[in-house]
Amino acid sequence: MRTILKLTGASIKAFVRNRQALFSTLIMPLFIMLIFGYIGFDKPPKFDVGLVTHAPDARTAALVDQLKSFPTFTIHEGALESERAQLEQGNRSIVLDVPDNIAKDRTIAAYTNPGQASQAQTVLSILDQFASTAGLAAAHASPAFVVKETAVSAHNTRYIEFLLPGLLALSIMQMSVFSVAFVFTQYKEKGVLKRLLATPMQPLQFVAANAITRLIVSVVQAAIFVILGLVLFKIHIAGSYFLLAFCVILGALMFLGLGFTISGFAKTTDAVPMIANLVVFPMMFLGGTFFAVSNMPAWLQAIAKFLPLTFFSGALRDIMTKGASIGDIRWDILGMLIWGAILIYLATVTFRFQERESA
Repeated sequence: MRTILKLTGASIKAFVRNRQALFSTLIMPLFIMLIFGYIGFDKPPKFDVGLVTHAPDARTAALVDQLKSFPTFTIHEGALESERAQLEQGNRSIVLDVPDNIAKDRTIAAYTNPGQASQAQTVLSILDQFASTAGLAAAHASPAFVVKETAVSAHNTRYIEFLLPGLLALSIMQMSVFSVAFVFTQYKEKGVLKRLLATPMQPLQFVAANAITRLIVSVVQAAIFVILGLVLFKIHIAGSYFLLAFCVILGALMFLGLGFTISGFAKTTDAVPMIANLVVFPMMFLGGTFFAVSNMPAWLQAIAKFLPLTFFSGALRDIMTKGASIGDIRWDILGMLIWGAILIYLATVTFRFQERESA
């Protein structure tokens, strides 16, 4: 244990002195956060509409089917209580409560989110236009139905609050993958790993010290990002900081496994960027970093939702924006554990192989 602590201290010093590692770990992600944070892309491409029905008659059912077919609506069906809860959390722009007999009642109750007023008003305008068109088609002088609006107090996630967890997950992934892959491939090229086998120090101790260093850096990264988000953008952290730190460490461990795996496959340092970017680059855009996975085409969602970065960024985002508990993010944690086990196993296999080869 004493050996590991000394090696960890030496590894931290070496990491801090590596300007390239510090730039890729902190400076570049911070620039991205500042640029995207101040620009602010708050308008979603579609409108999240909660739809509540009870026991609709034939005419009302036909109306509901038409509402579901609107290309600009992302329909979420559920009970009024659950949909209003989603509205209060900022996950819906509007919730529509459709009566059973639209021909008789002719009033749809609409609960709106004041924080997404522009989206809600757009939805209401679409519904008003649709009601007027339907009324004319049925040869009525008045609209087929009217919408009664009720504002509901809700928490709304700003784009910077959506961006920060994804950017934090991305920066930890890059640090874990690239710093490990470059360092250990370089050690392999220079014969450092070969020389370690001739010393009393166990190779596992050397690997553990480097892994602990990067876990410490990951926690520091998270702290810096959160503090800057609180100070510069007045973000709101809804969940537990301890759970957030746990997920940061778990995600860092998962991507450390990927970094060691890449270092095992790469023969030279020149091969590291090609192999690493082949894996990392697609996850930058498909892992829920800059925009929600739900906004992607259905076929792409089927791939994106199983990526390691998607589990990681999803867990961080739910904790930070929704105050999720460990039970709420259990599937994200399970996904990270499975990916972590797979990547660490691959790292163990490739690292041992390269050790024997270098010996």
